Amino acid sequence: MKIALQFSKYGGVAAGSALVDYSVFTLFLFFSGGLLPAQMVARVAGGVFSFVLNKYWSFGAKKLDTVAKEGRRFLILYAFSYALALVILYMLTEYLAFKAYPAKIIADVVCFVVNFLVIRRFVFGNSRGLRDRLGSMLKAP
Repeated sequence: MKIALQFSKYGGVAAGSALVDYSVFTLFLFFSGGLLPAQMVARVAGGVFSFVLNKYWSFGAKKLDTVAKEGRRFLILYAFSYALALVILYMLTEYLAFKAYPAKIIADVVCFVVNFLVIRRFVFGNSRGLRDRLGSMLKAP
């Protein structure tokens, strides 16, 4: 039941983040005319919105002393998601002749699913970081 509630809250935050993202995307696309720069700025704006609301509302990670760790983890996920979205957007528009908005929607849906799975377990979950896992594997028995 907890995962369903988290997923619904995550979905609400994603909707708000998408509103921020698409608004910024539309403004930048209108004023600059560049597809990739518009996507880049829009993803950053949506990401800041997403981190803050997901931390405190969706996943209830209210501890202030974990912000740095969660922030680093979120940035790792976000960098991966950012690159994934750009690659999908580029591939769909350049190789498959999709229009900008349908391609953006597909890229965002793929990232939405991937991000939920990772953010729940890695960013705001209790899982140990990669450094801790590697350290424990390298310790002598």
